[in-house]
Formats: sequence, C-alpha cells, structure tokens
Amino acid sequence: MLRELRLTQCDPSGTRKRWFQDDYFDLFTWQEQNGEVTSFQLCYDRLGVERVFSWDRDRGFGHHRIDDGEASPHKNMTPVFIMDGPFSPTEVIPKFIKACEPISKTIKTFIMQKIFEYLNQQNELE
Repeated sequence: MLRELRLTQCDPSGTRKRWFQDDYFDLFTWQEQNGEVTSFQLCYDRLGVERVFSWDRDRGFGHHRIDDGEASPHKNMTPVFIMDGPFSPTEVIPKFIKACEPISKTIKTFIMQKIFEYLNQQNELE
C-alpha cells in the first residue's frame, strides 16, 4: 500500500511536490495550493525493470524506463529516463488500484483518468 513519505517540498510559486511509495510504486505528484494536480510520475516495478508513466499539463504524457546509472559499485550516477515502448495497463492498473487505497481519492481518480486518457490516445494512433 502506498504511504506518503514526509519529503513534501514547495517551490516559490506554491506548487507542492508529494511522494508516495510502496514496494512496487513510487508516485510523485505536483499540486497547486488548491490541490489541483499539475504533474505526476507513476514509477512502477521499482525493484525490477523500473519504468515511469508520467503526465504534465504543459508537456503531456510520457512513458520511459529508468536507468539508475549504477553499473559500477564505485560510482553513483544520476538516474535518467530512456524511451521504453508502450505502457502496460494490465500490469499497472490492478496493482495501482489496490496500492492507492490509503491515498486521497482525488489523486487516485485523477491519475486513473489520465491513464485511460493516454490509452484512448494510443488506441486512436493505431
């Protein structure tokens, strides 16, 4: 189950970054003072081949694999996003629904709406 980590940050404009985590997901949200979500990153399979499904109101959708840059135990590198094919809703949606029970219904509903919006866009492109 996702739980919020107390690493909440605010930028000068008042946008608040929040971080939720469990064994499978990392969820980062950026929200305005009124609670409106302006961006999110849903990182999944975080202990395996970690990928991220993201949305930003200015840039739209993205799906990437996360390269943690840790090829050597002697050097820490910054993780980077790498293009990684299509998003797998059958893998993510059931786990997300179960994991997000403790978080805000508003956030859960918003992210699910964005997932379905993305899938509809992908279907229109095919």
